[in-house]
Amino acid sequence: MTTLEKYVWVVNALYRAGKRGLSLKELNEKWIRDENVSKGEPLPRQTFDRWKGNILMSFGVNIECHMHGGYRYYIENPDSLRNGELSRWLLDTYSTANVLAQSTQLRDRILVEETPSSREFLTDIIEAMKDNRVITITHKNFKHTQSFTFPVAPYCLKMFQKRWYMLALSINENRIRIYGLDRIEEAQVTDERFTLPKDFDAREHFSSYFGIVLDEDMPVQRVVLRADKYHQHYMRTLPLHESQREIFTCDDYADFELNLRPTFDLCMELLRVGSKVEVIEPQTLRHDMHCWIKDLWEMYEND
Repeated sequence: MTTLEKYVWVVNALYRAGKRGLSLKELNEKWIRDENVSKGEPLPRQTFDRWKGNILMSFGVNIECHMHGGYRYYIENPDSLRNGELSRWLLDTYSTANVLAQSTQLRDRILVEETPSSREFLTDIIEAMKDNRVITITHKNFKHTQSFTFPVAPYCLKMFQKRWYMLALSINENRIRIYGLDRIEEAQVTDERFTLPKDFDAREHFSSYFGIVLDEDMPVQRVVLRADKYHQHYMRTLPLHESQREIFTCDDYADFELNLRPTFDLCMELLRVGSKVEVIEPQTLRHDMHCWIKDLWEMYEND
């Protein structure tokens, strides 16, 4: 197990303990019981004290100590995990991996989804992002029959529907584009460096979109979706967008309001759930959905 995974274990143990926290003895008891992490060896105080600083730098998680009541350690800023998308994802991922590693006897009864686009180039791109280094990639768009090789400056990474995507400045075009990692055939980190714009904010860049189709010509609009009495629960527990809010509820349906750009991938998501969700507004999106459904009907009408 890597040092980073051990940090995650400590953070997760303290996070689950809540405000009361854990004494170092209690933390050690949990640590020793989890032999996959500890190999049966205790966690020395000096090591724990050193890890606290490293955890703060790695995750922005501040571990403090209640001086009264037995020196109990707790996470002083738990909101950094609730609101920090990457930190929360890392914790969830490593915690789940740790549990699964201890449950190999259940490997035929625990089914997971693969993310094939992370296998080859994700690590190289992350390393390039750390040092702001240009990458030369060979990329093959699904629409083209041939591959193209060109330099890009990697700005950020985004996971969407089991695929990893890289938002990057295409240096030859001087234009920001998005590239699916599963369409990259080769990637070479160069010695050339780039300067990330000071005002670049990855979350803000994607904030008005549902997914990864970045159509700036599409204006931000108020979208109202009506989910039937069954699907409303799915929308409520897994919102389509961070702007989603429930504006009306009755026995038969619930209406949800979103403020975003209704791009192609939002249409595809709505088609996926079929008649369980109806677009109430805007009319332009209703028309787009009508066209997609009409094309679908024509495909099957003679069956």
